[in-house]
Amino acid sequence: MKTRLINLPGVVAITIILTLLVHSDLFAQLRVTRVSAPEMLTGKNGIVYSLPRTLVHVDLWIDKTQQFAGPLAEFAEEFMGMDDVITKNTVNFSINNACLWTSVEPDPGQVYLIEKEEKSQGEIWISFGKTSPVISIEKFDKTVSPKGFADWDEDLYMVQDPGHLFRKYSEAPARDVIDTIIRKVSIDTLVIEEKILKHTLVEYTDREKAREAAGKIRQIEQDKYNLLIGYQETAYSLEALAFMHNKLEEQRLEYLKLFTGVSVTETLKFDYHFYPEIGKEKQEYALAGFSKNAGITEPGDENAIVVKLQAEIPDTIPGPPAGEQATTGLVYRIPVSAVAVLTYQEKEIVSKPVEILQLGMLLTLPAGFKRVEFNLETGTLKTVIIE
Repeated sequence: MKTRLINLPGVVAITIILTLLVHSDLFAQLRVTRVSAPEMLTGKNGIVYSLPRTLVHVDLWIDKTQQFAGPLAEFAEEFMGMDDVITKNTVNFSINNACLWTSVEPDPGQVYLIEKEEKSQGEIWISFGKTSPVISIEKFDKTVSPKGFADWDEDLYMVQDPGHLFRKYSEAPARDVIDTIIRKVSIDTLVIEEKILKHTLVEYTDREKAREAAGKIRQIEQDKYNLLIGYQETAYSLEALAFMHNKLEEQRLEYLKLFTGVSVTETLKFDYHFYPEIGKEKQEYALAGFSKNAGITEPGDENAIVVKLQAEIPDTIPGPPAGEQATTGLVYRIPVSAVAVLTYQEKEIVSKPVEILQLGMLLTLPAGFKRVEFNLETGTLKTVIIE
């Protein structure tokens, strides 16, 4: 599509990730002005373009391991001869993995208006390439608690549920007890004894449950042994033997968990992003704090997860002041190559080479150019023809 600036009825905005192609007979025909507020576009006829800036993303995977003590842990040594069992509930966190990547979005501080000089005799043609999808970024809500980070969801912490983790513990919580009541009835000199059976439900004590569970484990182990030696004298197929053996092993482990306890590990993913800042003395950005006991917390001096940008950053040329015409024409950028390093307690987790657009130099086209291809995805020049 080609648009002639000479008859533009209003201002047309260019989104990011486009290729801008400018053909000019005389450089003086172009007027480029930096825009800092929408009011500056009132009554203007031209095209607005924005230089891009780099957004650095960090994806962080945290492993959360919860240990739940078995309800019969105190009887593990007495009935099973086991002393290495979980005796109390604990929660531990560890950093599993991390990933660094970048995206590009328009820089609101670098917006420019291209206009054609009213008295110019030549023509200016601007051609646009195919557009790409605009990237959508979710930002942290600074009002949430804890400050600066999303709330921990209650589902992240599993509540101990014996019915879920220790199914065999709640399988038979009570037993049927039969009491015999003898009632004597005297009629004159005759004494009659009447026996009454009274049924009641009495809950098992933990010691009784431990004794029964230990008996079940030994019985299952005996059943597995008999299955393997062919005690049944039945010619089972290999698949049938494997199926029965696995089922018996599942039951044995269910009963064993009552003594040893259970460890549950799940992986949580956290997403962070930040804009590298122009003029920052140290290109270091604290994303979050981390603790082996509490997981993700607010960053501090000793527990911060930090991204360091290692690069030689030149003196940034700010471009023309807002409202003033660029000295020579279209403004473009030269990106800075850097290495982004994610660290925790000064230990490197992951690193990746990146290009940071907003930390690079702002330059303008030389006078007397004939044709230029301008890539708004990177803010750099693709080709230039000077005559």
